[in-house]
Amino acid sequence: MEPVIDLLTKCERLGIRLELQDDRVVCLTPRREVPDDLAEGLREHKSEILTRLQCDRIIRETLDAVNDVCPIRWSPTPGDWCRLDEIQLRIDAARDRGDIEMVRWECRNYEQEAQQIFRRWTASKVG
Repeated sequence: MEPVIDLLTKCERLGIRLELQDDRVVCLTPRREVPDDLAEGLREHKSEILTRLQCDRIIRETLDAVNDVCPIRWSPTPGDWCRLDEIQLRIDAARDRGDIEMVRWECRNYEQEAQQIFRRWTASKVG
């Protein structure tokens, strides 16, 4: 997926906005503002870009769900952070491979683990 990361980085650097709409990639930047070589690369790697953006959306939705359940003031232990970090590394690796199903699976794991940690943290504050 390395060429995709390079393309997306170049888009970001140039202010070219790509977005998922109904599971397709849409460029929100006018065509005349996209350099020809970049447009060609985007067309050539469209399916990989779609996969990357879908993975990013799943990850964003997971983090939003965790943030909705776990308020800002909660403070997991270093061991809890390590467990979440391990899952995050697996999420990142799956995203880099373009494995949407594994991203979904690991994101569910992340959300469940965060909820368990939060329940333990909440119980320790009450008791």
